[in-house]
Amino acid sequence: MTKISCLIVEDEPNAGQLLQDYIAKVPYLALKGTCFDALEALEFLGHTQADLLFLDINMPDITGIELIHMLPKDQKIIFTTAYSDYAIQSYEYNAVDYLLKPITFKRFLMAVQKAAQLMNEQPKTAAASQTEEYLFAKSDKKMIRVNIRDIVYFEALKEYVCIHTKDRKIITYKRMKELLEKLPAQFTRIHNSYIINGDHITRVEGNYVLMGDKNLPIGISYRDAFAEFIQQRAL
Repeated sequence: MTKISCLIVEDEPNAGQLLQDYIAKVPYLALKGTCFDALEALEFLGHTQADLLFLDINMPDITGIELIHMLPKDQKIIFTTAYSDYAIQSYEYNAVDYLLKPITFKRFLMAVQKAAQLMNEQPKTAAASQTEEYLFAKSDKKMIRVNIRDIVYFEALKEYVCIHTKDRKIITYKRMKELLEKLPAQFTRIHNSYIINGDHITRVEGNYVLMGDKNLPIGISYRDAFAEFIQQRAL
C-alpha cells in the first residue's frame, strides 16, 4: 500500500504526542509534521503536501472549521476534538471521520482505514489534480491561497512583498530571500526588487525581461545567473 502522508494540527501538546505515537504504529502512515495552530498549518501546506490532516477544531485565532475553508475541497481531514457538539457540523464539510477525545488506538485505526479506502478508490486523474502547487499569503489578517502557476512575479516593497498574479496584486509581509527558498525551480531572482516566474516570460531584450505587459530590469549582480537560467531552457 502507498504510504499516506499526514499532518497533525493540534494545539494541545499531549494530544499531539498521542497522535504521533498512533501514526508511528501504522506502517502505511507517514508523519510529515505537527503544527500547533492553523496559521502554522497553512504555511506548512504552502510548501509540503499532506494527504491526510488530523485537525483539532478548537484552536486559538483560527478554528479547525475555519481552516478548512482555506484548503482545497478534496483535502482529506479527520477531525479531533473534545466536544461532541461539532460532530454533525464536521460531516457537513465531508470529513473522513470525527474522533472524540480521549482517542483510543482502536478508534484511530478505524478512521485511518476509512481514509485509506477512500484514497484507494479515487481515480488516478483526481489524484493527479491534487499535485497543483500553491502557497498562502497573509494579507490584512487573512490567509489568501495563491496558485503558483498564476504568479507572474514578486516585487519587493521594503519589508513587504507584492505578489503580482495574472489578475490581482497581494501585499504580504515577507523578505525576498526567505521567499525564494520556498519557490519551485521556474522562479528566479533578476533584481533586488524582483523574483519572476519563468513560465510567464514573454521575451528577454537587453537588460530587461518582458513579463506580460510589464518590463522588468535585470540587476547587474543577477545577470550571469539569469543568463544561465535562460540558457538551460534555450533550444
